[in-house]
Amino acid sequence: MRDMVSIKNVIQKEIQTGDVVIIEYPSGYPMEEIVWGEVIPEISRENTVLIDDFFGIGDLMFRNYMRRLEPPEYRKIFKIVKNIKVVKIGPGRASYGKIVNEIPITYETQIFLDNYYLSINKIMKESTKPLYFVSIGVSEYIYFGKEKALQTLLTTRSFLPVEDWSSIYFLNRDMLPKEALAIMEDIASHIIEIKREGEPVLKKKIRR
Repeated sequence: MRDMVSIKNVIQKEIQTGDVVIIEYPSGYPMEEIVWGEVIPEISRENTVLIDDFFGIGDLMFRNYMRRLEPPEYRKIFKIVKNIKVVKIGPGRASYGKIVNEIPITYETQIFLDNYYLSINKIMKESTKPLYFVSIGVSEYIYFGKEKALQTLLTTRSFLPVEDWSSIYFLNRDMLPKEALAIMEDIASHIIEIKREGEPVLKKKIRR
């Protein structure tokens, strides 16, 4: 039986350095509430966060979230985005955080790896290094690139020096074939599945 969970509690109590967390959600779910209302505020409280934003999906979520806020809440969000670094991948905007690099969309593994490595080098040279790595829009990247996109993501993940960061991937499970979702789940230490009713369920937890 899968357990109901609080995403905030999982972040606070379960995630350790080097862990990979996948948060799966259904199409049509207002994920901006989870991304910008829960996860980003929690992990950026005293830490620098690196966001990979594919196709500007993270920016669209950010703007959707901001439109729902009352003016007094803006100040809190603007304080949060000061701790965010952004690697913008492909077209789209990134109206939050500091953009450290812009990478064109490619499904050629070596080209993507070389471009992304430049981003990591820039970040590692800064005085404050990220403790969390967040990836938004990965489902769209895999959907358009199919097997080559998966190969590129897995190869990049294995080669880059991100073992000291905790990683969070947001995946639209309705967009991905079951094989692609299974491959992504294989690299995860924790999987949180958000039901259509909005109930977060812990689907997988690594045994320590």
